[in-house]
Amino acid sequence: MNIIYELNPPKILHGKNIDLSSLNLEIEKFLSRASIISGITKYIHLTDSVLGIPRLSSLTAAHLILNKIDNKNAVNLTCSIRTRDRNMNSIIQCVADSIILNIKGLLFIQGDKPSYGSLNVRSLSPKPTDVISTLDSLGFRNLTNLDLSIPNKVSNIDSLRNKIRVKPHRFITQSISSIEEIKNLKSLLETESEKVGSIDGKGKVGIKLIPCIMVPSLKNERAARMIGLDWSSYRDNIYEFIYQLDDLGISNILLTSPNSFDEGVGILENIAK
Repeated sequence: MNIIYELNPPKILHGKNIDLSSLNLEIEKFLSRASIISGITKYIHLTDSVLGIPRLSSLTAAHLILNKIDNKNAVNLTCSIRTRDRNMNSIIQCVADSIILNIKGLLFIQGDKPSYGSLNVRSLSPKPTDVISTLDSLGFRNLTNLDLSIPNKVSNIDSLRNKIRVKPHRFITQSISSIEEIKNLKSLLETESEKVGSIDGKGKVGIKLIPCIMVPSLKNERAARMIGLDWSSYRDNIYEFIYQLDDLGISNILLTSPNSFDEGVGILENIAK
């Protein structure tokens, strides 16, 4: 199983203002963490302004990492791209930049409401499904992997079908709470992929599923509460939990530990052994 480790790029603002000295220190800490992670797994995913808080862009963060490490081919970087903050022109720019940087894939998400500016999604901001459809029509699918997110529990089947119809390379889940959630998602994806493929006359749509797992720790409890995550089923047995996913045929997971880097690294090291 491949473990993708999620990293948040540095925040731009400290307090209510920008402080370049503080930002540069945060960049150094970020690059140190990226170096540690790349020594354990070659798969790193970079987020894009989580919770709408301004951070260095995922692509800028990727560029900094690639300039820092000695062997650029030894790391597989993927990035999230918020569509809420961009129009289609700027998204095309981002995708072209990522290809030049040799980023391996892009996860398109609407993103949380921004901390600054309008809180409403403007008409110029395309939905992630529309983004992939447009990029596909322009030939970008042949140059990079285009991914979408799905909830850990699907309540809107029409939305899921629309996502399947644009055929992303991978579905990356929100943080999951149980093995049953993944079993249900796998079953639902298989059923709906067959239906969509039959309707479109293109055969079964095959899309990889990547579960996101948040490291259960005291420091991550606030983040878990904010998204309504109940990790009671794996709080005391995260390794067994991950091995069960492997038994289900899951070949990749995304490991996230937003407020406890050391604990996240410890789990990553133990899994990698």
